[in-house]
This record gives sequence, C-alpha cells and structure tokens, in this order.
Amino acid sequence: MSKAVERTAINKVLPHYHCSLNNSTVAPLGNGLINSTFLVRSINGNFVLQKINPYVFSKPAEVINNAELINNHLLSKQAQGQYQLTPMRQIKNNLESVFSLVENEYWRAIEYIPNCYTVEVVETPEQAQQVANAFAKFTYALGDFPAHELTTIIPNFHSLNHRLLQLQTAVEKNSCDRLTLCSELVAFCFAQHQFIEQVATLEHNLPLRVTHNDTKINNLLFSANNNKPIAVIDLDTCMPGFIMHDFGDMVRTCCSNLPEDGTNLEKMQVREDILSALAQGYLGELDTKISVLEKQSLVIGAQLLPFMIGIRFLTDFIDGDKYFHTDYKSHNLDRAKNQIKLYSSLQEIQPKIQEMIVNFTQ
Repeated sequence: MSKAVERTAINKVLPHYHCSLNNSTVAPLGNGLINSTFLVRSINGNFVLQKINPYVFSKPAEVINNAELINNHLLSKQAQGQYQLTPMRQIKNNLESVFSLVENEYWRAIEYIPNCYTVEVVETPEQAQQVANAFAKFTYALGDFPAHELTTIIPNFHSLNHRLLQLQTAVEKNSCDRLTLCSELVAFCFAQHQFIEQVATLEHNLPLRVTHNDTKINNLLFSANNNKPIAVIDLDTCMPGFIMHDFGDMVRTCCSNLPEDGTNLEKMQVREDILSALAQGYLGELDTKISVLEKQSLVIGAQLLPFMIGIRFLTDFIDGDKYFHTDYKSHNLDRAKNQIKLYSSLQEIQPKIQEMIVNFTQ
C-alpha cells in the first residue's frame, strides 16, 4: 500500500473513533511485519490503530474477538489482584464494536500505554528470567479460561505431523527443482522417529490451554520507569495449545548465540545461562500450578520449536519461498540449517535441560 493510499484509508477509519486527520497526527508504530500499526495522537487522547493483514489472518474478525475475550478475562483477573501485568484493552468504535470494517478491511483501536518500549534481543539472564516470568503470568491468569471458546486462527499451527506432511508434499512436488540442494537435511528431518513419536504421545495427553504461540521478547512491553515487563502484546496467534510450545518458542528465540539466519554454524552455541534463566522464570510462576507431565513436556518443547520452524523454512525453500520473506535465494535454506542445528544442539544437552526443569527449585 502506497503512503497516499494508506493515508486515505486511515482518514476513512478515524471518524469511527471520533477524530480525523484534521485534528490528529498519525505515525507508523513498531517494526511488525504482518499488520499495519500506527500511533494516533488525537484531541481525544492517544491510541494505537491497526489494520489486520487478511493474507496472514483469513478470519480477521475472529482475531479481534479472540483478543477481546482474552483481554476481558485478564481485566477481571487484574481487578481481583490476580494479574500484575497490563491487559491490552481494545477501544470500541462509535458503533460500540471492537473492530471497524472499512472498504473490506478490518481495523481496530488499542489503548496506548505510555512510557514503555520493546526489546529485540535478550541480553542477560536476568532479562530472560523476566521474559519467561511475564509469559508465565499471562498463561496462569488464563488458566481458568475455557480455551475451546477461542477460534483457532491458524489450524495446525504447531502440529508437527502437519508440518511433516507439508514437507513431504513439497518434496514429492519439487516444483522448483531445489531438492538436490537439501536432500540430506530432508532425510535428517524424517529420520527423527523417536522424537516425533515423543511429541505425538505428549500431544495426546497434555491439557489444552490458552497459549500465546509467539513468545518472543519483542512481544512484551517494558516499563521505562523500572525496565521490567509491563504487558504481553500481539495476541493474534493466541489459540488453544500446549505450554511446551510457548516455552519452546522462548528457548528458540533467546538461546542461540547466532541470529536465526546465521550461517557460521560451527560456532553455534546454546546459551545455557539464558536457558536456565528461562526455566527459572517460567517455573517460578507455574511450577506448582501445572501437572508433572506438563512440566516434563517443557524439555521436549525446548527442542520441538526449533525443529518445527526448521521444517517450515525447509518446506518453504523447496516450494520456492512463498511464505517467508527472503533477502536472497538460499535464505530459507540457511534458516532451516540454522534451526535444525539448534535442535541438534539442544538434544545434545537434553540431560542439562532435564536437570534445569524437572529438578527446579525456587
């Protein structure tokens, strides 16, 4: 969307929130790659305006309604003193709706939280512990929310079997004639029989909870006053799921010493101090509030998310880079190699991960 078209669209949306470009300023906010997000400073106060990306989220109204259900529950918990973070309150428009449909595009307004900032990379164990503890508070506060009431926004999002089937289909089609460039990596993925069976067994026995499903550090707001997490943001992928997915995504995005597309794989190391801090922060909140099996599943989750996202990168490479944005021809293949290497590295230290989690003490 060009800036002129974007400005025209925003000018049609703002009257739904009792303002216009004549009495407001609008500026892009954040560095999100999916939705279009803006900070609106109006005569009636500041708020965040966001357009939902329909190409990623085919059910934009359900995305917004899910967030409303979650936020209302968290607001209730906060009022009872059972949730210490700030829920991301959605603002109703002049029709008392939490979304505005303008020219077949879905927009929403979200309460702006001042004096806060986001962080892109975990730097210290203390920071990692804060991150894990904040996401654990979010999970626990939603522990009595009926997960089945949420719409599943992206079916099979964290289904390993589904991702393996997608890889198998891509291999069979080999539509871009790239299979020879990654045949060994493909074979390695399909050879992980024992791990795949472990995951399948867990999925049949773990309780479904409301999970965030994108637990990167940049999905937290930090207070500028004390540099601690103040809010969990980006609820678009909140769905029924397993807590091993949320913990595993924290491990995946925080614990490698290389970026996700780093190619110097012989130098990859798992930052064990960060991993230990994640376990301390997560279980510090949840240890006595989850089952023994859920606690044990975190060991598998730590390995599962790098393996699964590695499979997704590999599938997209074979398919011709249709899903993930790439900067060069082998970008997705480099990402796949990176994540599968991280999976292997985490498997090598599984006894240490087991020690961190199963033998956790406050």
